[in-house]
Amino acid sequence: MESSYTAPFAQAYNQRWTGFVTLVGPRLRTLYEQVCPKGERSLLDVCCGTGQLALQFLQAGYVVTGLDNSEPMLAHARINCASFVSSGEVSFVQGDAADFSLSSRFGLAVSTFDALNHLSGIDALLSCFACVHQCLLPGGLFAFDLNTMMGLRRWNNVTVEDAPDAMVINRGMYDEDKRQGRIKISGFVRQESGSWLRFDETFVESAWPVREVTTALLEVGFSAVYQARAADLTVPLADPESEPRVFFVARV
Repeated sequence: MESSYTAPFAQAYNQRWTGFVTLVGPRLRTLYEQVCPKGERSLLDVCCGTGQLALQFLQAGYVVTGLDNSEPMLAHARINCASFVSSGEVSFVQGDAADFSLSSRFGLAVSTFDALNHLSGIDALLSCFACVHQCLLPGGLFAFDLNTMMGLRRWNNVTVEDAPDAMVINRGMYDEDKRQGRIKISGFVRQESGSWLRFDETFVESAWPVREVTTALLEVGFSAVYQARAADLTVPLADPESEPRVFFVARV
């Protein structure tokens, strides 16, 4: 099961860590509409967080289901997408990315910002892939990014951000033997009243060889898989292990 974030951290996330999905959202939509020009305009957003990616697709006319294990994250998502929630164009569901079942079927499934690195191991990742596969329509697409071992090695640092609405300290480390990165994020977020709320979260991300991830996708029934950079999701990488982050693109 992925982490279930607290309310103060969800607020900080909603305010400060939305840049990645803002960047990759249009690229994911372009990829899907090129590969599946007549595909169903429906999206499953696995580990949807506070709903910014969902909002981009909703504004483009898609019907969306967002899945996340954190109710505080989903509370922000429902606010961010409020008009689409009331119209029935989006639903946000609390659930475990490694163990879920939905009655709807989708043309596109995504998971972004290395969310799936948070799963507990390759078995949990395989289970997630199986859950996603059964939710996709024939010919559907699944696109998600993972930090590689190279990417997690960069976590060996400490950073401090001091802004008017938040103060955030990141303390990261990478365990080469376990192929795991661990980061503690501490800080304060300003409330509308002017008071401050503290948060302390510790996250663990695992890195798996690209070949293992690809094999897992094929094992659950995806027919074709390649890896790409976020900058161009249509061009397969010759050496994905040399990248800090890769997108996997899998076709049913």
